[in-house]
Amino acid sequence: MRHVFIVNPVSGKGKAAKVAIGIKKVCEKESLNYQMYYTNAPGDATKIAKGIKGKDNIIYSVGGDGTLNEVLNGVVGSKNILSVVPAGSGNDFYKTLEKIDDEMPLVDVGKINKKYFINVVSIGIDAEVAKNAEVMKKLKIPPSQIYNASIIYTFFKYKFKNIEFSVDNSSSKGKCTLLTVCNGTMYGGGYKIAPEALLSDGYFDVYFIDKIHKPIMPFLINKLKNGTHESLKEVTKSKATKIKFKCDYDLVCNVDGEIMVDKKFNIKLIPKALLIYNNKKLINKFLKEVK
Repeated sequence: MRHVFIVNPVSGKGKAAKVAIGIKKVCEKESLNYQMYYTNAPGDATKIAKGIKGKDNIIYSVGGDGTLNEVLNGVVGSKNILSVVPAGSGNDFYKTLEKIDDEMPLVDVGKINKKYFINVVSIGIDAEVAKNAEVMKKLKIPPSQIYNASIIYTFFKYKFKNIEFSVDNSSSKGKCTLLTVCNGTMYGGGYKIAPEALLSDGYFDVYFIDKIHKPIMPFLINKLKNGTHESLKEVTKSKATKIKFKCDYDLVCNVDGEIMVDKKFNIKLIPKALLIYNNKKLINKFLKEVK
């Protein structure tokens, strides 16, 4: 088995670069067959992953959720196995993965337009928060507070989106506060958007919130953070395998923490599309080296 590490050295404000040093120490100590690649620009992780051929390759994403999404898009459809070393600011997908006991789970993957995703897709206020978080990352804000700062900033600037959408065979339209399509359970640095979501159940957990009064938003956001929002009358939850939404103007869409902008989005679930190497003991060894 060959262990291939794709490192985004700027993830987590340099945390991934430090974790890479720990990975090298562990691999050499345990005589693991390994290779390490570093990204230099957006899209590099996908190109590197696509270039890794043959059998018995475990490709590790070393970075945050954005890096993971890039690696994912280079692994899906190949014979390679994906693994995750959480070294970004959010690491939301790993928070779902680490609760799974299976060391080699076969998980569902989503596809939005031509791009694969593994955690959460969203439009509305949370997508705007994700977009504005990139602005916050450039400021002198601690990584743990980036999303909180972005929430405050977005609250004052947000404009509701007029969308048409369909969830499997049911169609509707409305002014959207939030629409999320969830494979994993968390996003936004630990917000429990889909507390009951399962990675291998063959369904997305879908949440829609129509236009609400802005003064209610802080209450809603707090509910989202704690995973207690499902009981609110403003929240509609469903399970689906196909979702479509569109707008007359460009929508900001959050795809695993990365931003996609378009007027029309088609989402489908690909069941049991990816094998993940979930060796938590080994991952913890990598991380322990930098503590």
